Amino acid sequence: MAPPYLPAEDVRSMAKTIRTNESIVIECPVAEVFAYFTDPENVSDWGSSIDEYKMVSGSPEEVGSLASVITKVAGVRLQATEEVTAYEKNKRIGFESRETRIGYERELDFDTDGDGATRVTYRLDAEGGTGLFKFGDTIVQKLYARDVRGNLENAKTILESSNG
Repeated sequence: MAPPYLPAEDVRSMAKTIRTNESIVIECPVAEVFAYFTDPENVSDWGSSIDEYKMVSGSPEEVGSLASVITKVAGVRLQATEEVTAYEKNKRIGFESRETRIGYERELDFDTDGDGATRVTYRLDAEGGTGLFKFGDTIVQKLYARDVRGNLENAKTILESSNG
């Protein structure tokens, strides 16, 4: 019979996770949307909280490549190195932090609706409850979700206006 509790490590990791999951439908073909989102040159155009994003090794198409990111989360400036952990052309790209004050994994998924539109889903799991945002995880999660939603809407506006 299994014990009626979770090991302490599992409880700690569950309590410390900030999750964001936002989607948007963009009226453009999946290949165009995927190319736009995965081009490092475009990140600061659609990502309002991104001050700088640049590849430091490899390319976005190569799992194991590294990028340097300077962003703001809940008004706090953060610098990170992130690794490309997944890449399926026109389907998915994933990242994991390597050097930052807050560990995270993020993923963008791309699905076609068959009529020329693309659903983009942005998922992020980040460490919470640590020094930087120790007591404000709920607030940080809401602020970050709002930023992500705004960033997806920025990308939608840019992509759909370039097709108009």
